Amino acid sequence: MDNIVLKKLALYLNKDIPNYRQADVIKISKMTNDKEAINLLLDSFLDTSYDFKKCLIEENEKDYNTQYLSMFNKTIKYKNWCFKYLKYEPFELFVRDDFIVLNDEIIPQIGYFKKPFKYLTLFQNDKEWMSLKPNEINTMKEDINDSFGNVLVAGLGMGYFSYMISLKDNVKSITIVEKDKDIINLFNKVILNNFEYKSKIKIINDDFLNYVENNNLDYDYCYIDIYRDVSDGLNIYKKLLFLRDKYKKMETRFWIEKSMKYYL
Repeated sequence: MDNIVLKKLALYLNKDIPNYRQADVIKISKMTNDKEAINLLLDSFLDTSYDFKKCLIEENEKDYNTQYLSMFNKTIKYKNWCFKYLKYEPFELFVRDDFIVLNDEIIPQIGYFKKPFKYLTLFQNDKEWMSLKPNEINTMKEDINDSFGNVLVAGLGMGYFSYMISLKDNVKSITIVEKDKDIINLFNKVILNNFEYKSKIKIINDDFLNYVENNNLDYDYCYIDIYRDVSDGLNIYKKLLFLRDKYKKMETRFWIEKSMKYYL
């Protein structure tokens, strides 16, 4: 996919270009199939002739029934924070994982559900602060699986990454560096008590860049997720790459690193 098509697709997914209707997909798919119907509609909406079918993945809700979500079977409110569920409509497209590089071509991974799909969202002062969408779950999966030993985590977020690695027998301790006192307080009051292995968790209130510059790191594994997307992550990524050279025995991972490398 070239940059022009990629930019048009990004605008479409960000709702800067109006979405097609569910009824359009259903009507066209009767003459062909779901993926071909979506492909035809995208080409029409974006004025391209790209084969989007190789990007499209029909999602299964069961793949996202993560154990973490059992903590949030109802709306939870705490001070100016609120956990509740939003949803994807049938055939609504979303970025579901990091880029795939195939024969030197960048292929975005775009998902859709055939039925409404609910995802957990955290609001602060009635504004969306963070969501646990399929994208977040998929882009963390490999780093969760590979984590081991004494783990350093940059960024607390909704606590999903830390919760999932805390379940692993080969993860001994988890040190989380988070600069936002409010999110630390929310985590301690609402989320941490639901951790089966909360004794593994230690939280340090500090800016991660400041923390690594002023401490000698003694960890086996480091996971960095202190940015919202590539646009604000590239600068942080470049600043922290030195960790791999300085701490060769520490496995250092960055969230959505494949996408960052592409844009670099």
